[in-house]
Amino acid sequence: MSFIGRRLQERIQPEKADVAVVFVGGFSEQVLTHLRRVYEYMPPLPVQGKQVRAFYAWDGGRGCLLFHSTKLIQEDLREFFKVNPQADLVMIGHSYGGSATMDVLRHLQAPHGRTLVVTIDAVSCRERSFPRERAQGVDYWVNVYCSPYRHFKDLAASVGGPWRHCEQADVNIVFSGEERDRAERRYQHAQPLPLFEDRAPGHALSAWEYMVSACNRMSVGSPKTTETP
Repeated sequence: MSFIGRRLQERIQPEKADVAVVFVGGFSEQVLTHLRRVYEYMPPLPVQGKQVRAFYAWDGGRGCLLFHSTKLIQEDLREFFKVNPQADLVMIGHSYGGSATMDVLRHLQAPHGRTLVVTIDAVSCRERSFPRERAQGVDYWVNVYCSPYRHFKDLAASVGGPWRHCEQADVNIVFSGEERDRAERRYQHAQPLPLFEDRAPGHALSAWEYMVSACNRMSVGSPKTTETP
């Protein structure tokens, strides 16, 4: 089956690395949403060791709403961690890609290092939106979202079931859809880049900066030390 999402994807390869940075785009990534811009503009994480990047459609490019699955992402990560059982994992998911990210981590049973997650205005089918649970093994979770929505492109997110505030996240960042970003556009679901890199009122750091700070604090990219009693 041909699907444009497959052409957007750049799958992770089972090569030697210390950090895997995996982006997961949303349902309408090809036409309405733009996590790809975050993927392209985000500089390499300032961490030790070699890092590799990957970009996936929320369902692995299968393009089937009724029978969506994150198995492809899970399988690729398992193969990667077979080669790098101590590597750290950073996952950044937007919209359906946010809920897909947590779904991947709930099913990923492979030895690996630290796990950091950024969900950008995560969305899932309403019956699956609650509870918005943190996957076991996630060491740090930044959740950023837009509320209230004030743009017509946000209608799909409203219908899909936005997660908004997540009690189990380490940091929740909210942008008002009534305010505007540096490009004078309203903050909106369909534009994840400003949500990711701007500082919201009441926060000294952006989602990107929170993630970098956590990576440095947790020594992402360097071997874990074993404490002796």
